[in-house]
Amino acid sequence: MKISGWLLLVSSLLWGSSLQAHPHVWIDMRVAPLVNNEGELVALRQAWRFDPFYSLLLIEELEAGGSEAEFQQRLDDLIQDIVTNLRQFSFYTQVQLEGRSLDFAQVKDYNLMEIHQRIEFSFILPLAEPVALQGQELNYQIYDPSYYIEMLHRQEEGIDTSQLPESCELDLHQAQPSDEVLEEALALDKDETPEDPQLGRYFAETVTLNCPSV
Repeated sequence: MKISGWLLLVSSLLWGSSLQAHPHVWIDMRVAPLVNNEGELVALRQAWRFDPFYSLLLIEELEAGGSEAEFQQRLDDLIQDIVTNLRQFSFYTQVQLEGRSLDFAQVKDYNLMEIHQRIEFSFILPLAEPVALQGQELNYQIYDPSYYIEMLHRQEEGIDTSQLPESCELDLHQAQPSDEVLEEALALDKDETPEDPQLGRYFAETVTLNCPSV
């Protein structure tokens, strides 16, 4: 599987680290399902906040890359690199409606900022077509397939349900990887690629959304 450019950046920044086992970077997520006036799901608004250690390395790398006057340009270039590469991976997002995988449209609304000394990447991931939620079950997972990055919903307000119909029920299921899968992740060095190109799915949280018919 092709590794995205921004993951290679992560790897280079951490080259001198003593960390060995996967993962090497941690992201706290906030996700908000967005619906239209007809109650159809149209997008997932996401905010990925990187761990303090990686955020510091990234900020230092940007500041050392040139003059202060050119800082914004370097930041803009990084944003474009992240977006371009994540498009190849559907922004690490898998959405299924009644077991059928859904496609996405182009991400056009995105931003990268520093919040309390942590880097946060936010964007809106639109579905290719709106989908009706009533009487159907929808599931989503967000994960880095290589498990270089661990991506978990924030403990507080990790999922924003404010736009969902009141009848909808949402459940977050924690991953339960087997001992064998755990051993594989623990055995991986930072520059190694797992044998299973979808190793990250075994560590991914699953969110289930049920909206009963009215």
